[in-house]
Amino acid sequence: MYTDKEIANALDLAVLRPTARAEDVLVACKLVRENNICTICVAPIYARLAVGEGVRVCAVVGFPHGNSTPAQKRDEAMALIDAGVQELDVVINYGRLLDCDGGPVEQELTAIVDFAQLKGVIVKAILEACYFTMPALKSAAIFCAQLGVDFVKTSSGYGLHGANPQNVATLLQAVEPYRCEVKASGGITNYNDAAKFLDLGCTRLGASRFKELLP
Repeated sequence: MYTDKEIANALDLAVLRPTARAEDVLVACKLVRENNICTICVAPIYARLAVGEGVRVCAVVGFPHGNSTPAQKRDEAMALIDAGVQELDVVINYGRLLDCDGGPVEQELTAIVDFAQLKGVIVKAILEACYFTMPALKSAAIFCAQLGVDFVKTSSGYGLHGANPQNVATLLQAVEPYRCEVKASGGITNYNDAAKFLDLGCTRLGASRFKELLP
C-alpha cells in the first residue's frame, strides 16, 4: 500500500476547470504546501499567483486542445518559464499527428524543450491518448521522447476518457528506452486508481483531488 507521502510526491494537483478562480488556486496552493504535494498544475493566467505562494508550479501550454501554432506555444511556454514555473504540461498538436503530419509537433516541442532545458524546467507532452490506436499512440510517444520531453502524459482531462491500463502500458513500453517517464491523468478519483497506475510504473499522477486518493 502506498503511503500518503508517496501519493503526494507523485501528484500534480490540477486546478484547470474553466470556472476556477484565484481563490481556488490559493486554496490548492495551501493544500500543496501542507502536504508536500509535488506540484500545483494551473492555467497560464494563474501561474504568477501560484509561483508567489512558494510552491512548485506546473502550468499548461496549448490547453486543452493543442491546436494553437508552434510559435504561439513557444511564446506561451517562454512567458511561463519567465514567470517562474518549474514544469510545463504541453498539449501537443495531436490532430496533426493523427493526420500523419508530425511537423507542427516537432516544431513546437523542439522550441519549448530547448528553452526549458536551459532553465531546468520539466516538459511533459500531453498526447490525448483516447484518440489514438495503441500502435499510433506508441509511435507518438516515441516521437515525443526522441524530441527530448521528460514525460509523456495520457490526457488533458478534456478528451473522451483519460488514463487506463492499456494506454498507460503502451506509453510505458514506448518510452522505456528513453530518459522519459509517464504521467497518468484523467479519471483518477480514488486510491485504487492512483495505486493502479503507480503499480504499472507511472511516476506522476494528474488529478484535481488529493484526500480522495489517499489509502
